[in-house]
Amino acid sequence: MKERLGINAHLPSGSSLNLVPAAGIGSVRVDFNWYDLQPERHRWDWTVADQVVSDARARSLEVYATLSYTPTWANGGQGRNVPPDEIGDWQTFVRACAERYRHNVWHWSLWNEPNIHGFWAGSLDQYLTVIVQPAAEILHAIGTENRVCAPDLSTEGDWPSWFQPCLERARTWLDIIAVHSYQDTGREVWRALGQAKRWYEFWKKPSVRQVMQWAGCGDKPLWLTECGWKSNEVGELAQADNYDQLLEGLASNSWLERAFGYQLLDESGPDQPEADKWGIYRQDSTPKPAVEVFRRYGELPSV
Repeated sequence: MKERLGINAHLPSGSSLNLVPAAGIGSVRVDFNWYDLQPERHRWDWTVADQVVSDARARSLEVYATLSYTPTWANGGQGRNVPPDEIGDWQTFVRACAERYRHNVWHWSLWNEPNIHGFWAGSLDQYLTVIVQPAAEILHAIGTENRVCAPDLSTEGDWPSWFQPCLERARTWLDIIAVHSYQDTGREVWRALGQAKRWYEFWKKPSVRQVMQWAGCGDKPLWLTECGWKSNEVGELAQADNYDQLLEGLASNSWLERAFGYQLLDESGPDQPEADKWGIYRQDSTPKPAVEVFRRYGELPSV
C-alpha cells in the first residue's frame, strides 16, 4: 500500500526525504510557490525545486507539486493570495514547470485551499477561469501522463456551497479531486469524506463524496491531500492512533485512492519559536509513534 501513502513536506532537504521511504510512504507533496520560482518576470530560480525533485525521484518517491501563490510583480504589488492581473503570466509559469519536470512530476495541484480567503482572495469564477482551466489545458497538452488535481479544498466553514459549483464547472478539466480534512479523529475523517447525509440529518454537512456525486464527479478519483493532528495538542500516542484509524480505512476502501499526512517534520521559525508539532517526526528527525503506523500500512498489499 506504499504507493497510496503520502506526506506533506513543503521543500524538504535530501536528509529529510530519507525519512519518507523509511516510514513506508511512497509520495511527497511539495510547494512549487510561484513567487519563489519566478521572483521577477524575467528571472527564474529553480535551485531548490530542482534539488527537491531530484532527491525525491532518487528515492523512488512520487512528487505531488502544488502550484500556487502570486508574485507581487504579477498582481500590482498585492498579496500572494491575490489573482494575477494577466492569465498569460500564470500560463507561462505553469508551462515552465510542466516542461522542466515533464519526466519526473505527473501530479499537479492547482492552488491550495482556494475556498479560504487567506489563501485565495479572488472569486470562484476567477479561480476557475484564471487558474484551473488555463493550467489544465497546458498540462494536458504537454503530456497525457499529467494529472490535474484540484481544488485542494478546505473542509472548514461552508465548503459545500463552494465545492459543488466548482466541480460542476471544472469536472471536464480535472483528473483527480483533492481535498483536506482535519477532524478530531481518523474515524471522523472517514465520516466527513464518505458517509452520506441522511434526509433527516438537516443539521449535518454532506460528505465530500456526496457533493462529488451531486456535481457529476462521483466517478473521479478522490485524494485526501492534507490530514493530521498536532502531537503537542493530542499527544503522540493519540496522533498515532488517529493515523491508524485513517489508514485502516484506506486499506479497506479503494474509493479513496491516496492519503497524505500533514506533515513530515515538526516546524519552528522566527515567528514561531515553539515547534509546530504536526510532524510524524520530531524536529531532530527522531520518529514519533505515528511513523510505525505508516510503516506497518505501507507494507500491506493494496486493495
